[in-house]
Amino acid sequence: MQIWWAELTLLNQVFYGIAVFFSFLFFWQLLTTLIGLGDSVDGFGAHDVGPDVDGFYDHGAVAFQLLSIRSVIAFGMLFGWAGALYLDSGYSVEEAVIRGFVWGAAGMVLVAYFFYKVQQLSESHTRNLSSCIGNEGEVYLDIPEDGTGQIRVMESGAVNYVSARSKGGQSIQHKTPVRVLRTLDTTTVEVEPI
Repeated sequence: MQIWWAELTLLNQVFYGIAVFFSFLFFWQLLTTLIGLGDSVDGFGAHDVGPDVDGFYDHGAVAFQLLSIRSVIAFGMLFGWAGALYLDSGYSVEEAVIRGFVWGAAGMVLVAYFFYKVQQLSESHTRNLSSCIGNEGEVYLDIPEDGTGQIRVMESGAVNYVSARSKGGQSIQHKTPVRVLRTLDTTTVEVEPI
């Protein structure tokens, strides 16, 4: 390994260094996202940087953010690997740098486009608890006496978990079938066992 490294030109060592550094960041970010630490942030606790869309776009449109931490990491990783591999393949320094830049820019655009499309998939769900009045559901979290629990019920065409209180303040156990009677406020419904 040391012999191989020593035989590389300084520029090729720089390319490999960039490639390994950004690959480490890429896999760290991927790992933290997969284990749940990357909830809309990167693995380092910082939000993606990009233009603030408030005031520029109407109706909450999502901006295409080319310059984000994820896209810069993709650029660095692909630029480094492509440059190093093209130099190893016998291309001139200029060709390797240009081709590395093209690969890095393509990766940057693809990552930005991917996250742009993913953000478009999200929807803001305004709860409409009145849509579940009369529906039958099941107690998910026990409803204690004079307390609030949770039920699983069809709401606005989808099964959701809704805070619930029982009619008359009685306790209702987990998995008990219930019927929604009315809404108590914007987040809680009143139920009775079936």
